[in-house]
Amino acid sequence: MMNQLLAPALIERLPSPQGVALAIMNACSRDDVSLAEVTQLVQTDPALSGRLLERANAALSGGRPVVAIPQAVSRLGLQSVKQMALCFSLIDQYSKGKCQQFDYAQFWSYSLLMGVSMSAFGAYQSLGSADELFTCGLLSQIGRLALATAYPQEYGKLLASGYSGAELLARERETLQVDHLYLARQMMLRWGMPMVLVEPLRWLEDPARTEDAVRSRAWEIGKTLYLAKCLADFGMARKAEQTQQVPALTELACHLGVTAEVLGERVDAVIAQWQSWAARVNVPTPAVLGFEQIAEDHATASKHSEAQWLRVLVVEDDPIVLNLLTSWLGEVCHHTVRAARNGQEALKVALEFAPHVVITDWRMPEMDGVALCKALRSSAWGLNIYVIMLTAADQESELVDAFDAGVDDYVSKPPNLRALTARLKGAWRYVKLRESSEQDAKRLTDLAAELALTNRRLQMAALTDPLTGLANRRAGLNALGQAWSAASRRTQPLTLISFDIDHFKLINDRLGHAAGDSVLQALAKTLGHACRREDTVCRWGGEEFLVISPNVGLHDGIRAAERLRKVIAELEIPFGDQRIQVRVSLGVAAWESAHGHQDELLSHVDEALYCAKEGGRNCLGVYQNGQVRIISGADLTP
Repeated sequence: MMNQLLAPALIERLPSPQGVALAIMNACSRDDVSLAEVTQLVQTDPALSGRLLERANAALSGGRPVVAIPQAVSRLGLQSVKQMALCFSLIDQYSKGKCQQFDYAQFWSYSLLMGVSMSAFGAYQSLGSADELFTCGLLSQIGRLALATAYPQEYGKLLASGYSGAELLARERETLQVDHLYLARQMMLRWGMPMVLVEPLRWLEDPARTEDAVRSRAWEIGKTLYLAKCLADFGMARKAEQTQQVPALTELACHLGVTAEVLGERVDAVIAQWQSWAARVNVPTPAVLGFEQIAEDHATASKHSEAQWLRVLVVEDDPIVLNLLTSWLGEVCHHTVRAARNGQEALKVALEFAPHVVITDWRMPEMDGVALCKALRSSAWGLNIYVIMLTAADQESELVDAFDAGVDDYVSKPPNLRALTARLKGAWRYVKLRESSEQDAKRLTDLAAELALTNRRLQMAALTDPLTGLANRRAGLNALGQAWSAASRRTQPLTLISFDIDHFKLINDRLGHAAGDSVLQALAKTLGHACRREDTVCRWGGEEFLVISPNVGLHDGIRAAERLRKVIAELEIPFGDQRIQVRVSLGVAAWESAHGHQDELLSHVDEALYCAKEGGRNCLGVYQNGQVRIISGADLTP
C-alpha cells in the first residue's frame, strides 16, 4: 500500500527550487507580499527576468510590448511569476543527475512540450490561466525526476527493465512504495499549486477512469492533460510512429470539441513555441514535421490502404447529427461516405453506392430505421450490408425488435464518436471476413474446376499412348467392353481388325529406335484418317494395333482391313534422307452369338493375325465359323 504522507527522509532528497526561485516562492506564500518585493527579487536574476519578459509578451494580444520587469510581473500576476520561477529553476538545476538510465534532457523536452500543449489547448477551452496550465503540464511528470533523484540506483533498474505506463506505476509502488504520479501531486501541492490542477494527475496513466468521474473543471483539465501527454508522445516519436498516432490524437481532440482543422493549426503552433522555449532554456528537441503535413500523409496513405476505409451510408434526418457523422467519418476516419435523410432515399442511394456499412437513425419520416433494415434484408444485395442503428431507446424490447429486423449493432444517441469508431472496427472485420469468405469460395470453385480439368487430363493420359496419341490398350479394352455390350444386347455386328508391322525389329536394328518411333507415329496418323469416326483405333502393344468397328459385319470388316493394308503399303515415311516403306499383316474377326465373352473375340482375332503372319505376311487372316484362313481375292469381290 502506497504511503499517504511522504517520509521526511524522502522529502529531503526531492528536487526543490533554490536561490531566487526559492526566495520568490517564500515571498509569495506570505499574505502581505507586494508586487514591488517580487519584482525586486526577479530583477536579481537576469535569466529569469528575460524569460518572464518573453512570457509576458507571448501572452500579449495586441498593444505595446512589455519591456520592464515591473510591467511583466504586473501583467503575469504573482501566482504565475512564482510558478514560472519554480519551473525555470528546476530545469536549470536538474539538467543532469546520478541516475544513468534516466534521460534528463529528454525528460525536460517532453515536460516542456506537455506544458506548452496544456497551455494552448487548456486556454482554448477556457480552463484557466495559460501560465497555470503551462505549469500543470510541465510539472505533471516531475515525480519521475524525483524518483531518479531520490533513488538513482533502484529507479535506474526499473527503467532499464523497459517498464512504462501503468505497469511502471505498479513496479514503482512495489519497489519504492510510491509512484511518480502520487509523488508529483504531493510535490505540486507543497509548492502551492491549486488542487484543481493537481487532482487530474490521478487519471494521467488511466484516462478511462475519467469516464466514471463527475464532469467538472478538474475532469475537463484531466482530459486536456491527457491530450497534452499524447501530443508530447507525438512530438518525441519517430515520423513513422507519428503517422500512426494521428487518428487517436484527432479522435481525442474531437471529444474535447477541437476539430481536426483547429487541431492541426494548434499543434503546429505548439511545436514552434516548444522549440522556441526549449532553445532558451538549453533543452534539446527533435525535428518535427508539421502536424498538418503528417496528417495529410496519413490521409493519403489511408485512402490507398484497403485496411483503412469502408463505404459508409449515413441515414439521419437531423442535419446537425448528419453533418457531424459525415464530417467525422470522411475527414477524420477517411471512409467513403454518402448521406440520406430517410429510409426511402437511403434505398435509392444504396443501390448505386453499394455500401459496406449503413448507419441509420431509428425514428425518421417516410421510412424509419427498422423498416429500412427489413427492406435491405429482403434483397439479395442487402443481406451482407452491416447495419448500425442510432437510437435513444434503452428499452430491451425495442432493441430486441431492432435486432430481429436484422440490425447488426447499435450506438446510443447522441452518438459517441469513440463508440462509433469501435463499432466500425467491428464492421470492418465483418466486411473483411465476408470478402475473405467470398474469395475462399471462389478459390475453391477455381480449384475444383482446375482439379476436374487435371483429372480429365490425367484420365486422358492414362488412356492415351504417349508416342502415337492413339488410345492405349486400357482404353481399347474399355471401348471393346462398351461395343461388346451393345452388340450383345441389340444383336448388332461388331468387327475387330488387328494388325502388326512386318519385320519391325529390322527397322529398329538398322536405323535405330528413333526411326521405329517415326514409323509408329506416321502409321497412327494414317489410321486416324483411314478409319471411321465411330471406330476406336488403339496401339495394342509394341508394333501391334487394334481397330474396334461397331456396326460392321465380317464381310465389310474384311474389305476395310484390305483397304488399310493397301494404304499402309503405299506409305513412304521420311526419316533423315531416307524413305521407309512398311508392310502389315492383319487379322479380322467378328462378333458371333456363340461368343460367351469379349476375350474369346480377342483370341479369335489374334489367331487370324497369326495366320496372316504365318501365311507370308502383308496379307489378311480371317476367323470365321471356327476356322482361320488367308483371304483370297475372290473373298473381296462385292
